[in-house]
Amino acid sequence: MHSVKQFVDKVKSVGVMAEKLEKLPPSDLTRQNLLENIQADCILLSRSNVDIKEEHNYDYSGVDHGGL
Repeated sequence: MHSVKQFVDKVKSVGVMAEKLEKLPPSDLTRQNLLENIQADCILLSRSNVDIKEEHNYDYSGVDHGGL
């Protein structure tokens, strides 16, 4: 199970790889490898379980200290 932040970070990393792929010339030998990495990450993202219930730790004043 992954947190929402971990899921979003992975989506962003796929976006970065996609931008790199777009800029590579067709003759670049790393292009196929990058494409396969993007495809594999997309499959992992589609099958991942994301915990949408965030941990919250409210104090008496209503301040959320869940990230601490």
